[in-house]
Amino acid sequence: MTIQKLQALDMSKVQPEALNKAVQDILDDYKETTDKKAFEEIAKVNIEKVFLLVERLSPKAIKVVETEKKETKDNVKKETPEPKKEVAKKDKKASKTVKKELDSLSKDIKACRLKIKRFNEEKRKNEPKKPKPMRHTKIKNHFIAIANLIPPAHKDNVKMQKEAEKILLRAHRGIMNTYGINFVRAEAGELAIKEKYDKMEEKATK
Repeated sequence: MTIQKLQALDMSKVQPEALNKAVQDILDDYKETTDKKAFEEIAKVNIEKVFLLVERLSPKAIKVVETEKKETKDNVKKETPEPKKEVAKKDKKASKTVKKELDSLSKDIKACRLKIKRFNEEKRKNEPKKPKPMRHTKIKNHFIAIANLIPPAHKDNVKMQKEAEKILLRAHRGIMNTYGINFVRAEAGELAIKEKYDKMEEKATK
């Protein structure tokens, strides 16, 4: 059983609501996880349980590929309707059974989430920590962010872009000098700002 079978479901047809939530919880957790393979291995049993319940309770939610539709009209047998009282009794009994199964499934999913969380925490511990960006890089990124704030109505205004570029370069140079950041790092920031505006001007003149 794979996660792809759950992804292929028509969620609007998955009922009851508790089952719909169980499917959605698994899909959301899968989307957020960085290690998809590990997730599928850890949640394998729950994925299978959920899909089997969908097969039983919401078969119309399963999108069947055309080549898999082998049944013809001649093979479809009409079911004899049961007496209303008998159906009502069966529905009531089935409803209780389904509720128990869904409650159990909910507990399993919570336990699975905890297991995945611990797995991810352990994995993060063993991964090398990313170095924090240095001060000059943060400053450069702030100036580039200002360049991105040009009003949409003026995104093709090259004259305005050139004027803004001059102002930002002067301000960047002044901040770097004031903070005592060395020339090489300051120059790298200037080049990044110029490159940003070059791309903006190129896009505006196309």
